[in-house]
Amino acid sequence: MIIPLNYDTIISKLRESGLTLFEIEDKIKNKMEQLSGLISKEGAAHIIANEAGVKVFEDVGEIKIKDARNGMRNANVNGKLIVNFGVREFKNEKRAGKVGSFVIGDETGTIRVVLWDVQHINSMENLHDNDIIRVENGYIKENNGYKEIHLNNFSKFSLNPEGITIEDVKFNGVSEFKCKEIKELQQNDRVAIRGTIVQLFEPRFYEICGECGRKAVIENGSFKCGQHGNINTKFAYVVNCILDDGSESIRVACFRENACRLIGVSEGELLSVREDPGRFEGLKDSILGKQIKVEGRANKNLMFDRLEFIASNIEELKPEELLQEME
Repeated sequence: MIIPLNYDTIISKLRESGLTLFEIEDKIKNKMEQLSGLISKEGAAHIIANEAGVKVFEDVGEIKIKDARNGMRNANVNGKLIVNFGVREFKNEKRAGKVGSFVIGDETGTIRVVLWDVQHINSMENLHDNDIIRVENGYIKENNGYKEIHLNNFSKFSLNPEGITIEDVKFNGVSEFKCKEIKELQQNDRVAIRGTIVQLFEPRFYEICGECGRKAVIENGSFKCGQHGNINTKFAYVVNCILDDGSESIRVACFRENACRLIGVSEGELLSVREDPGRFEGLKDSILGKQIKVEGRANKNLMFDRLEFIASNIEELKPEELLQEME
């Protein structure tokens, strides 16, 4: 187990680096003010130490997301893309530029990845939902009570590296998404919506690359992948439903593991519907009327000129949560 240094030890190490106690305390105070009080005194000390090149952790190497700790350096993390927040511009008194961010998850939890290097930010154009992402030489920071992994020009991230697969993602229980009523949705909103399933459509199956999981295309009678050429395929699936929250209704697309969460079955059970479509009718009856929370992205379907919702996570709403909200 990796144990972080306590506050007093960090101060001692900073003093060994040549800073006076007054300078250290002043830097910590300024950092806390800069982050609007969203970080603890110890967290600010970790950041100051990192900025001064003082190690508060040894290089940690490969870790699972749940083991990320504030102050870790040179951390390597693998995760599945959950949501892409894109790139935004910023400007303050000291600097201006761009920052990109997205959320990845593994079987132990989720974490936000923050990119500052221009080359990394440009690579975000190649991101797709459910991509496997490997982050190398990142450093862990705390922001508003949440852990983040930041990448600088010494870090790197790669897409769909060979030999790395992540099936199920464990969500941390604290949503990255703000809730919105369906009638308020705008194109590209990344939010959470709640409602009742009023219609459920049969699964649609499609071929994907057996190596990286991207959708396969047919060329000259063979299935091909842009990354792996001629490929052996396997089937993926999408289940669509209509969600109604009382303000309006919307079509929700649930791919792969989210389709399984929606219906409450395993991947094997859902794939069996392809061979025996009649099995789906029995599943359908138990789903209609279920109340769920869906996190994801609002997307404009140009073919039908309508707004739809792409799910990145689905949870069944518990009665006690609904009562608490009403109160």
